[in-house]
Amino acid sequence: MIIEVTRGSYGFGHDWTLVVYGRRFWLGQDVKFCSRVLGMDPSDVVREIGTNKLNTISGRKRLARFIVDSLEITRSSVKQLESWSLCAQ
Repeated sequence: MIIEVTRGSYGFGHDWTLVVYGRRFWLGQDVKFCSRVLGMDPSDVVREIGTNKLNTISGRKRLARFIVDSLEITRSSVKQLESWSLCAQ
């Protein structure tokens, strides 16, 4: 599992996509996802995963694991989710 990071559509911010158990879920803008879905400030997420280096594979894997654990996504539950169902846009 990993988070893919792309530049936001307006030229600022970053959009996240979660790749987990063979599925892809578009999460939307990083800050919106943290606050709306995780209920956390981005700085709290950074503290929880232990890094702010999302330009590294290790950092993106830590973030993905944190999201999966926080949302209690399992191999069986992921099959019932739509690709947009975790999005915060």
